[in-house]
Amino acid sequence: MEILVRRNDLVKELHLVQGIVERKNSIPVLSNVLVEGRADGLRVSATDLDVSLRCGCGAQVVKEGAVTLAAKKLYEIVRSLPESDVRLEVQPDAWATIECERVTFRMAGLPREDFPTLPDGKGGKELQIPAEVLRGLIQRTGFAITAEDARYYLAGALLVLEQDQAAMVATDGHRLAYAKASSTQKVTETIKVLVPRKAIAELGRLIEGEETVGFQRTEGHLIFTAGGRTLASKLVEAQFPAYEKVITVTGDKKLTLGREAFQSAIRRVSLLSSERNRAIKVAVADGRLELSASSPELGEAKESLPIEYEGEGLEIGFNAQYLLEFLSAVGGEEIVLELQDAESQGLLRPAGDDQENYRYVVMPMRF
Repeated sequence: MEILVRRNDLVKELHLVQGIVERKNSIPVLSNVLVEGRADGLRVSATDLDVSLRCGCGAQVVKEGAVTLAAKKLYEIVRSLPESDVRLEVQPDAWATIECERVTFRMAGLPREDFPTLPDGKGGKELQIPAEVLRGLIQRTGFAITAEDARYYLAGALLVLEQDQAAMVATDGHRLAYAKASSTQKVTETIKVLVPRKAIAELGRLIEGEETVGFQRTEGHLIFTAGGRTLASKLVEAQFPAYEKVITVTGDKKLTLGREAFQSAIRRVSLLSSERNRAIKVAVADGRLELSASSPELGEAKESLPIEYEGEGLEIGFNAQYLLEFLSAVGGEEIVLELQDAESQGLLRPAGDDQENYRYVVMPMRF
């Protein structure tokens, strides 16, 4: 194989696949990327056997061929090169020479035959989802996906596609984020699929700057395409928790708060919260909301915010990080916080016309 490719184009494609590659793997070839010189240009592929990404860019292909090279090291090498054309030449023994101006590297690779075959979804029926819609859903829910792989039925976001709208739900058992938006995909019946956490993270990066995203569900895989790139993920057969009743919870104490003021106050007060559970106390009384945190090792902090509220007082504990993640994702100037009592979950949502499109339910904590 011998190809000539622009350094910046190659850096961009290698950067995209870094999140897919497994750094520590018992199968050496999974730490590599598959680099192919084809008639239509350069193609770069990576997989961890559960999630795969195939991307590429234009290149002058002198001789077609393929090799797998260490993903992280190849990215570091190409990123270090001058901004000029890069020549990549591969010998039959899988050694690769990388040349750029007066710089030369030689890398040991593994043969193409060692690399797994990746799903591509060719020939399947593909739905077209507006990329802006999917980006918004991921931004508003992706942070609530559990980090515990053992809870595989929660280790992803549920994507719900209907004729005129798309929705996404994520939960880790302590909080739940639900977002929906008007959409234009053409479906004849409701589609519900669990998209794994890693695929959600990579999809958010993949569709940046794109207008539409192709989606199809094949036997055993979910496949997304955007900008000539293909992201595939194993289909997770799991029963996602029933969320419909959770997102309809309400509270009789409704507070309208300035988003930035509330966010800043939580950040300050939580500096002295326990590092183990990040708990802060929210106290509601006539005309004010008080935030406080304390730790035997660190000390205590309090801050009050003026609010328009008349009614019964309440003290309730929340994980500060859970609140901050919602406030970073929600946007807008004001949010609504609905509370019932110290033992019941709280509901946060945007104020105004967007309030039915985004709902965030958080379980209380003891303080």
